[in-house]
Amino acid sequence: MVQLRSIQVLRAIAALAVVFFHLSPSEWTLGAAGVDLFFVISGFIMGTVGLGDGPGRFMTKRIIRIVPLYWAVTFAMCAASLVPGLFSTFTFDLPRLFTSLFFIPSEDPEGKVWPLVVVGWTLNYEMFFYALFALGLWLGRPILASAVIIMGLAVAGWALQPQPTIPHFYMNQLLVEFVFGLLLSRAVFFKSAPLGSGLAIAGFAGLLSLGVGSDTPEWRILYWGLPALAIVAGFVAIERAGAFPAHALRPLEKLGDASYSLYLTHGIVLGIVGKVLGHGSASAILTALVACIVVAMLSYHIFERPVGQVLRGLLTGPATAKASA
Repeated sequence: MVQLRSIQVLRAIAALAVVFFHLSPSEWTLGAAGVDLFFVISGFIMGTVGLGDGPGRFMTKRIIRIVPLYWAVTFAMCAASLVPGLFSTFTFDLPRLFTSLFFIPSEDPEGKVWPLVVVGWTLNYEMFFYALFALGLWLGRPILASAVIIMGLAVAGWALQPQPTIPHFYMNQLLVEFVFGLLLSRAVFFKSAPLGSGLAIAGFAGLLSLGVGSDTPEWRILYWGLPALAIVAGFVAIERAGAFPAHALRPLEKLGDASYSLYLTHGIVLGIVGKVLGHGSASAILTALVACIVVAMLSYHIFERPVGQVLRGLLTGPATAKASA
C-alpha cells in the first residue's frame, strides 16, 4: 500500500491537537479540530487506496485496523476502574460495554453520546463511513454512492432535526468531512508546491481566524472542516510535487505511525498524570505530553503493529501483511 508521508505527519498533528485539547479544553479549543483533520484524512485515504477491495475484504481490513486496540483500551479502562480511587468518575455496565465495543451510539449517564472510551465517539462515525463505503463497493461506485448517502443524511438531519439518539447521531454534518476527503482523492491536479503551500497556510490561518465559531456547532464543517480540507490538500500537493520536507519532519512522521495509539491511550495517561501531578502547571503539562507520546509509541510497537500484522497475515498472507504494516 502506498503511504503518503505528508498524511502521516498530519495524523501526528491531528492526534497532538486532540491531546492538547484534553490537556486544557478552555485554552486549546482549536485542538478539537484534530478530529476534523482525521475525518478528511480518512475520506482521502479510503478514496485513494480503498477502491481495489471487495466490500467484505474492505470491511475486514478496517475492522483489523480499528477494533483490536480499541477493544484493548476499553477493557483496560474497565479493569482499571475496579482499582479503588484510580478512575473515580469512570463507571460501566454491560449494556454500555456492549454498545461501546460494537460502535453503537448511546447516551452515557450524563446524556452525552459517548462510549466508555470517550474519544471513541469518532470511531462510531468512522465505522459508519466504512460501512457506507463498503456498500458503495458492492454497488460498484464507492465514492459516488457513499458521498450521495452522506450528503442526503446531512440534509435530512438539517431539515428534520431528529431527536432519537441514533438518527440524530448519523445525520450529523460532521459526516460531510469524509466527503471532503473523498472528493480530494479524485483531485489529481494537486501537484504544485506553491499551490500546496498556499492551501496549507490558508487552512491553518482559517482555523485560527474562524475558530471563534466553535460555539456554533452547526457551522463546524465551515470553520473547521473546510480549513482541514485545505490543509490536507496542501500537504498532499506539496508531496506530490516532490517538495515535502520529509527528513525534517521525520519525528512527526514516526509519531503519525502511532497516532491511533496516541489518540486512544492519551485519556488514560492524562488521568493518571493528573492525579499524580495535578493540572495546569507547565511541568504537569510537559510531563503529561511526554508520557502520552511514550505510552503511544509503546502501544504501537508492542500491541498495535504486531497484532495488526498477525491478523493481516491471516487475511492476506505473511509477506503481504508485513509489507502493508
